[in-house]
Amino acid sequence: MTPRVSVVVPTYNGARYVERAVRSALGQTYSDLEVVVSDDGSTDGTLDVLARIDDPRLSVVAHADRRGAATNWNHAVRLARGELVKLLCQDDELYPDCVQLQVDALDNGAPDRVVLVACRRDIVDDDDRVIHPHRGWKGAPGVADAAFVARATVRAGTNVIGEPSAVLLRKAVLDEVGGFSPDQAYMIDLDAWMRVLEHGRLAYLQATLCTFRVSSTSWSAQLARDQARQGRTLLRAIRDRHPDAVSESDLRAGFARGGALAYARRFMFAAGRVLPERAGGRPPVDPTGPSADPSADVA
Repeated sequence: MTPRVSVVVPTYNGARYVERAVRSALGQTYSDLEVVVSDDGSTDGTLDVLARIDDPRLSVVAHADRRGAATNWNHAVRLARGELVKLLCQDDELYPDCVQLQVDALDNGAPDRVVLVACRRDIVDDDDRVIHPHRGWKGAPGVADAAFVARATVRAGTNVIGEPSAVLLRKAVLDEVGGFSPDQAYMIDLDAWMRVLEHGRLAYLQATLCTFRVSSTSWSAQLARDQARQGRTLLRAIRDRHPDAVSESDLRAGFARGGALAYARRFMFAAGRVLPERAGGRPPVDPTGPSADPSADVA
């Protein structure tokens, strides 16, 4: 029988956390699901860790050679059989009622053609300490259209919707818009979410339903510059798709905020400190790795 929901887990050298990620997906109160792992040539024992999990709902597909984040993410989605898909990063976890509440929100929003559901999350560090609880888009309405989300995103200068683990969406729509773009190293998820929302609405839950892990080991001045540069390019593209909703002044505000956030993250982590309220996130381990881009709260 085909499951309604597919939780897909793209992995690369994720042995430290991946078992917990997968078990959190298998432990959902919502039972009509499968978990699909697409491994991108791991060399650290990730596949051995996954072999310890005995559950018929789990399938693991391994590539002999590394293909990069976007290719692996898209491959994981292609393997999914469900109508709805959630991409779970290998070092994040879902709380037990995450999928159930997000499916309910999508179903309840059917008259509004909801295509994507997002939620708040707890930001945790390498040692599982919650350094920012209940992070998310504070000003989000229950349901919002693409133009509203576009303006909020551009003005914030960052991803207000959330990382993949915080999102459930309709697979057919993600397929229709071409999946995740290999041209997006740092904002691969936000780019996909905005294209998906051209086909329907966002439902945003103020419940905290997952974790998002940040690392203090991979910030650099070069990464901050690259991220800020790519962020500006994506924000302008979003503005160009919604000229009636997003002004040039919104874009200038987003450029300033996005650049400041990128450098603030770098220096705060370099000093061994967590980020202040409304400025959290993590970088990818490298531009082709399996991680997501940073995200920030919007008051």
